[in-house]
Amino acid sequence: MTTTPKTTHTGPSLTLRHCATAIIILLIMVGLWFNASTTQAASLTGRSVTISTALNSATTTHQFRFSINTISSVGSISFMYCDNSPLFDEPCNPPAGLDASSAVLSSQSGQIGFSIHPSTTASTIVISRPPIATIAGAASYTFDNVVNPSQPNRTTYVRIATYATSDGSGSATDQGAVAFSLGSGLAVNAFIPPYLAVCVGVTVAPNCATTNGLGINLGTLSSHQARAGTTQVGVATNDAGGYTLSILGNTMTAGNNFIPPLSTPTGSIPGTGQFGINLRANTDPAGGQDTAGNGSGAPTNSYNQANLFLFHSGDTIASSNQSTDFNVFTVSYLANIPGDQAPGTYTTTMTYTGLATF
Repeated sequence: MTTTPKTTHTGPSLTLRHCATAIIILLIMVGLWFNASTTQAASLTGRSVTISTALNSATTTHQFRFSINTISSVGSISFMYCDNSPLFDEPCNPPAGLDASSAVLSSQSGQIGFSIHPSTTASTIVISRPPIATIAGAASYTFDNVVNPSQPNRTTYVRIATYATSDGSGSATDQGAVAFSLGSGLAVNAFIPPYLAVCVGVTVAPNCATTNGLGINLGTLSSHQARAGTTQVGVATNDAGGYTLSILGNTMTAGNNFIPPLSTPTGSIPGTGQFGINLRANTDPAGGQDTAGNGSGAPTNSYNQANLFLFHSGDTIASSNQSTDFNVFTVSYLANIPGDQAPGTYTTTMTYTGLATF
């Protein structure tokens, strides 16, 4: 009787069984890998956050921008604020003082049709719509009425995720995070002193930087011809109520003799006793200039009529009702005398006074 060795077929049989087992295990492992891949969220790209006010505890606007890369159904997007980590698999600690519970979705672009979902809390904003298939591309969402975190010099992370559901539940489709930090406020102070600038001269620079001349000479007076001359006054102020510019002085005198001042706006009449001023460019007699400069000042009505002259000591001759840059006013002086005017050297001194209230 011949005995067949038991080991002849035993080896191959064991080998086949082991191979089959290995193939089954490999298939199971491959299957598990594919299942895990289909549930892992894709990344949102081009992510950014812009905050309109970078002050702690300030009510402000937060704008988020990102690109959705997965073509799928999206019914909600969540914005979760955390102060410890941007990673979704870690617990989220809400930032102290942050309050997004009253956030308002003020604008949206890209994927639109969203509104604030009732599940929104102080640290998580959820926006919702009926699930709609997305088209990959950029999206933007702006939320008003968000209260910034209260602690300075701490980083706040915002975890952003899209969901197929309309309430932010279930597995995220796409996700990503952004971060911002609010520094403590640094005070920067400056002082602007109140000022009223008035300069007087025969001529003055547009900004009163320089003045030239302390007086004018009208020459020899005659009953046959009017005599005239000009000086200038520059004025500016940062008083919100503006300023008034007044003139103080007397008519031209020589001892007890004087040239009569004009009590009403009157034209030049040679041969008649007249002394007056105005703040206009004149043709009779020729001379003077209209107001110059970028300010809001202007002559008062009585002194703002070309070829008409007037003089009352104490009159307001120009003003502005608001803070103003410089104006330069050219004051024209008129002198006429009758034929019997007493001889002498006639003079006067004028004082210009600016007044602001501050």
